[in-house]
Amino acid sequence: MRRILPVVLLLSACASVPKDGIRSPMHALGDQQVGWEERKAEDGNPLFVVKSLGAASYAALLQVAEEHARDRCRYGYRVMNLSGADQPTVDILNPRIIIGSELRLEVHCFERDKL
Repeated sequence: MRRILPVVLLLSACASVPKDGIRSPMHALGDQQVGWEERKAEDGNPLFVVKSLGAASYAALLQVAEEHARDRCRYGYRVMNLSGADQPTVDILNPRIIIGSELRLEVHCFERDKL
């Protein structure tokens, strides 16, 4: 029984790891960077960058960036800029368009109202 528990825990951990890696902090996958990271924009605002190998949809990239913006900006935020890299490509094996592999979301965090 003691040998089964570690195997079950290992399998359940592997099952919860996303296959595109965009929910993990930025890391190398082969020769490309995959995941998310927070940077500073030129004006000092938080800038969230999410990169995938192209398998993740634009909506999934945006969802990850927005989750981190909500966590970072305690009192809310305003989107200052939304951009991405790469041109749309057609996946010929599946009838879909992939809208780039990188998304950049710049936000301005609201501050707590002073009373």
